[in-house]
Amino acid sequence: MLRVENIHTYYGLSHILFGVSLDVGEGEVVCLLGRNGAGKTTTMRSIMGLTPPKEGRILFKGMEIQGLPPHRIAKMGIGFVPGERRIFPDLTVRENLEIAEKPGSDGSFRWDIEKVYELFPKLREIECRRAGCLSGGEQQMLAIGRALMGNPDLLLLDEPTEGLAPVVVKTLEEQIRKLKETGISILLAEQNIKTAMNLGDRVYIIEGGRIKYHGSMEDFKNRPEIRERYLTV
Repeated sequence: MLRVENIHTYYGLSHILFGVSLDVGEGEVVCLLGRNGAGKTTTMRSIMGLTPPKEGRILFKGMEIQGLPPHRIAKMGIGFVPGERRIFPDLTVRENLEIAEKPGSDGSFRWDIEKVYELFPKLREIECRRAGCLSGGEQQMLAIGRALMGNPDLLLLDEPTEGLAPVVVKTLEEQIRKLKETGISILLAEQNIKTAMNLGDRVYIIEGGRIKYHGSMEDFKNRPEIRERYLTV
């Protein structure tokens, strides 16, 4: 589904990613873990074309996408939920969803407002509320729902649980697990190790813009020394 090969990404003259490689298979949830500033968000932005890499390749469904503008990448079937959510605060929940509706790369509409409401029942209850008045958890549900309205084949989730109360995190995990059951591929950037272990199939750990570990979730769970070395604050 997705293959990132040896990418180097810069912000101006600052070299941020150093030869990052990873892949996401069809129907997988792959977790990208790391401390603050490790390079998780830059990796997501590189894939989405918001901060294109200067070296390396990014392939989606076998086609090179590095250097393409973000709207072209989205049209090919990648949805992105940024850490800052980027919802439209003056529009209602329903309006935020409606303006994001578009067919998938194959022309189909696997997701519509009703299916988003089935996944996030809370959004149905507050569909007439302005998005700027929502709680953090509600905004995160809306951001994910809006991305799904574009009918992506791959979903990039950038730290969806950050800043949320534990009870909200638990609910969001359940909803992402249901989303996983639909067969969509997910690249999940997280600091929350517990959430990653609850949802992921495989793990990459990034530190200082370099991938330091890659393994199955089972291996990761059995390697406390890895968690201690790269993820403990």
